[in-house]
Amino acid sequence: MKFSKKKPPLTPHEIRILIFLALVALIIVSVLAGANIGLSRVVPGGGGFYVALEGARAKLFMHTDPYSGAVAALAQEHNYGRFAEPGENPYILTIPFFVLPFYFPFALISDLPALLFPSVFVVDLVVVRGLWMLLSEAALVASALITLKLIEWEPRRAFLVFFLLLSIGGYYSVSSLLDGSPVIFLGLVYVGILFALSQEQDELAGALLVFTLFYWEVSLLFAILLFWKVFLEKRWRVLAGFGMLLFTLLALSFLIYPGWVYPFLTAVYASIRTPFGLTAGAVLTRLSPVYGTRISLGLAIFLVIMLGYEWSATRGSDFRRFVWAACLTLAATPPLGLRTELGNLAVMFPSLALIFAAATNRWKMGYWLTGLLLLIAFLVPWSLFVRWWLFHNQIWQDLLFLFFPVFIIVGLYWTRWWFTRPPRTWLDHVRSTFS
Repeated sequence: MKFSKKKPPLTPHEIRILIFLALVALIIVSVLAGANIGLSRVVPGGGGFYVALEGARAKLFMHTDPYSGAVAALAQEHNYGRFAEPGENPYILTIPFFVLPFYFPFALISDLPALLFPSVFVVDLVVVRGLWMLLSEAALVASALITLKLIEWEPRRAFLVFFLLLSIGGYYSVSSLLDGSPVIFLGLVYVGILFALSQEQDELAGALLVFTLFYWEVSLLFAILLFWKVFLEKRWRVLAGFGMLLFTLLALSFLIYPGWVYPFLTAVYASIRTPFGLTAGAVLTRLSPVYGTRISLGLAIFLVIMLGYEWSATRGSDFRRFVWAACLTLAATPPLGLRTELGNLAVMFPSLALIFAAATNRWKMGYWLTGLLLLIAFLVPWSLFVRWWLFHNQIWQDLLFLFFPVFIIVGLYWTRWWFTRPPRTWLDHVRSTFS
């Protein structure tokens, strides 16, 4: 009978190193938290976070309907310093109540100290927004790293640093960060689902799949693709994980707020009726008043046919082909005509990793070409935003809306053959080394 050897206790030197590393990590997190809190004080916005936070506060501390107009009015006041004007985001809460409890900790952070010690603490929502921004930045970095792990690409350290900086500093990421949109965390969930499926962690993938049940303007086609794959491959454990978590969250939501469904649906309907947001049809009509409607209709038909073909092509193929199709689906969703916002396009960022990986591994120019593509992905959106901000011309916002989906779709098809062929062999590496 063999006995496992006990691990030797940590030496005093190792303990000091661990304490030092913990202190360094604490200092870095504190500095980043302070920077984000300071940024949230200086830069207005955060309506996407404030509306969910006010909904959580309304239920926890005021015992009122989180989907009421009062919650939307508070979010507008926090975001604009006034009520929303026509054409601006009304910030109506459209998050289903079974997801809203994930905002309860932020409501507790903001209100509980002031309730317990009213003479010492005051409610400062800016601090909570800064913490949300810090977590959002961590989610962006995590999404980028998980994507690299998913496609099994290890770029050079210098390029990895620039890629991570792009994940946080790209225009669409910054727009989503400042608005406090949950779409950043949804992007992390989407990448997590793909990674869990690739590792055959089906229950985890199913549990994460629950969070695709809202923000349909982003996740509708992606969720359909995932469910189609699950049924096609008969991966019933995914449905088991999905059903267990969904049942648990729904049960808790009805215990906390039994009548939330009707107010939620009313809020969703009110949000749909508002004129805020961008659609491909409206954008193309402004760019081409004569043919814009026909172009948008033809584009939608073309994209549906394209997705149908690519989805069917994933049957029997390896998993990286499915990852490619999933990224294509996320990129094709905005041009199909669903109303969305510029910040929501941040969910497409992981697709850049596929393009960069293919360009680096299959072209002689390697990192020079990939670096050029990275610069384009960073500079073009920011230059369009600056023109929009300076000249207040709608055309620049429209081009800003079209650029990222078009860039991703073209880039994915430019590298499509790399994902439809088998991975590089040892002979390929030898040839590329001596060519």
